[in-house]
Amino acid sequence: MVTFRIAITAAVMAFIIVLAACLIFIQIATFRASAKAAASAALDAASANTLSRLEADVTELSSLLRVLSTNPSLTDTDDRSEVDGTIEMFKAALHELTQADSLHIGYENGCWLQVRRLDVLDASERAKLGAPDGAVYNVNLVRPAGGDALPMHRIFQDERGNELMQLDLRNYGYDVRKRGWYQNTLRADQPIVSSPYRSFSIGTPMMTLAAPLRGHVRGVIAADLKLDNFGELVNAQRPGTHGTAIVFDSFGVLLAHPDFGRLINNLSADLSDSQLPQIGEMQGGLVGAVMRNWNGTDRYDGSVSDEDGGDYLFRVRKFSQRDGYSGYSLLIAAEEDFAPEVRKLQIKGIVIALFVGGCFIPAAWIFGSRMSASLKRLTAQTGRLHFLAAPDDMPVTSRIAELHELGRTMAIAQHPVWSFAHFVAADIVKGIIDGSISIELGGVRQEVTILFTDVRNFTGIAEAADPNLLMRQTSRHLTALTEAFLAEGGTVDKFIGDSVMVFWNAPRPQRDHVERACRAALSAKAASDSSAAR
Repeated sequence: MVTFRIAITAAVMAFIIVLAACLIFIQIATFRASAKAAASAALDAASANTLSRLEADVTELSSLLRVLSTNPSLTDTDDRSEVDGTIEMFKAALHELTQADSLHIGYENGCWLQVRRLDVLDASERAKLGAPDGAVYNVNLVRPAGGDALPMHRIFQDERGNELMQLDLRNYGYDVRKRGWYQNTLRADQPIVSSPYRSFSIGTPMMTLAAPLRGHVRGVIAADLKLDNFGELVNAQRPGTHGTAIVFDSFGVLLAHPDFGRLINNLSADLSDSQLPQIGEMQGGLVGAVMRNWNGTDRYDGSVSDEDGGDYLFRVRKFSQRDGYSGYSLLIAAEEDFAPEVRKLQIKGIVIALFVGGCFIPAAWIFGSRMSASLKRLTAQTGRLHFLAAPDDMPVTSRIAELHELGRTMAIAQHPVWSFAHFVAADIVKGIIDGSISIELGGVRQEVTILFTDVRNFTGIAEAADPNLLMRQTSRHLTALTEAFLAEGGTVDKFIGDSVMVFWNAPRPQRDHVERACRAALSAKAASDSSAAR
């Protein structure tokens, strides 16, 4: 067997040899292959960065909705009002979850309550709502008014909840029961994430996370997640200067596109039309070339050229959210964006790797020597613990946090184990340490021999004796008995005043447990008599 110092030095030398071989391979690889590798790595990073934000937002909002869907204040009645405590609850949640545009709840009677943050909307979106200056929250309340009428009260409040303005929209025409996310959630009877759509009130692309209420009334609680900023985030994560990043759901509806804003502006001015642009509408350019050849698989990679002969790598990957929502990311990277950087990195990498590799060999030898000394001391202390020898009072210290903690733990463990061995048979202590004796809670039905001792007239002796002298005599008596019991393999269960309870044949089986107990009783009697004579 090799020592730790030699092993770690050999590992470092092997690492340096492998690194040198990789550098040689890079040198003989073609410039085009290096550029493709860099572009591919950029695609991986862009793919992870693009979807992590959406996944985090959806997961956080879904968790909130699962909790609120069982809240009795929301599920026991389908009547909501302008002074409802639900409004303050929704405000607090929106303050913590800044990614959410609004929280709302709808019921089968047509009642619908929405709380929206206004400080995250731009000027045009605030204008569509008619929000006054200083308004931070918008409360929308639809309450059945008899027949099919569903008038809306739109209330604007400042940061402290003071009402700034109220609008009565008698013919607003919003019936929550006819919205797709509401119907789909009740039909599925489980939390869902809707396909992206255009907001009915502000025209902004959104997606709704919804969960069915679990209570006395039938309804759905939901949160709206705005996607306009998500498109900008995705575009910022595109691979390379000339790269493209697009996200669309399983139905082909776009969530993010470099020209998302222009595509939204080209839609119908009628906000009741909630349809967003779809990936299938992208027929031209590189995106169209990729999508025409894609057959809907979860993974699709390849290369494509533009009209000018430029080479691009593309990657299509499927993603899935916890609540069943899924979609795809399409990333396109231009090889020319990475070729110059690859060549520079190759040269710098070779120089740095050779220099660092040369420095690592002596450093690894010195580092291994110091760690080896600490490990040797820890090994020695472990051996002392195994044989129940007296503990080493000098704990092992090291600059390595794990070794230092291990040394401190070993130093702490030695004393209780060593002390425990004075009260329990050594083979039992060793069995607990090596795992041959189970310490799990529970029990077994087993024949044991139990011995109880007692000092005749101890109460009378204790009443007449000096307390200090009585304590020393009792301790000497119990020590003598304990030594006699342990010598016969007994397990001391407890001390009961002047009495001792001992048992045999557990936890380790002892065929002669009765004889051991008898011998221990005689030895204990002799030891007690001898102690009393002194």
